[in-house]
Amino acid sequence: MPKILLTGFEPWDDWSHNPSGDIALALNGEMLGGCEIVSAVLPVVHGEDIAIVKPLIENLKPLAVVSLGLHGSASVLHIERVAVNLKVVGGVDHPVVDDGPDAYFATLPTREMVAAIKTSAHVPAKLTYSAGTFLCNHIMYNALHYLSESGNGAQAGFIHLPPTPDMVLGTGKASMALPDIQRGVAAALEAVAQSLNVSTI
Repeated sequence: MPKILLTGFEPWDDWSHNPSGDIALALNGEMLGGCEIVSAVLPVVHGEDIAIVKPLIENLKPLAVVSLGLHGSASVLHIERVAVNLKVVGGVDHPVVDDGPDAYFATLPTREMVAAIKTSAHVPAKLTYSAGTFLCNHIMYNALHYLSESGNGAQAGFIHLPPTPDMVLGTGKASMALPDIQRGVAAALEAVAQSLNVSTI
């Protein structure tokens, strides 16, 4: 059975929950576009994220790795196109991978994902060009680096999600209802599966 590995994160900072982890769990075991979704929720700790994901890639042999994360000020789904070899910890710059390339481009069908989210799920989305310098960029860069170095042909990329209304209550910040976010992510995964031509596998 063709598989897509879907990852999210545990809650962090002062957030009561993390929609990326919520949606990863909600979609675990679903069949989308002929692919089985296999999910994992990762700790918000540098190094532990990819330490979990590498064995999952090796054992599951997914055709794509789609990672989700929370963007606290986003109002729409962000389909990230670029991961950089930079992490900022305590105000100090470090490489994600020593001697790794400066950046990787997502290998997911990013434009098709945005189109599917908008037209199939009727949820707003856009392409963006910076996954940040925290764990979201960290897992995106590490996954792409590992797949590139190992010669694995799986696609990989990242989707940033807005907070849900309960997370920003009284702040005036933008948000999106969890069912809408989930519908958008599912549409994006359908687009990924379609690009893989899983019906011919």
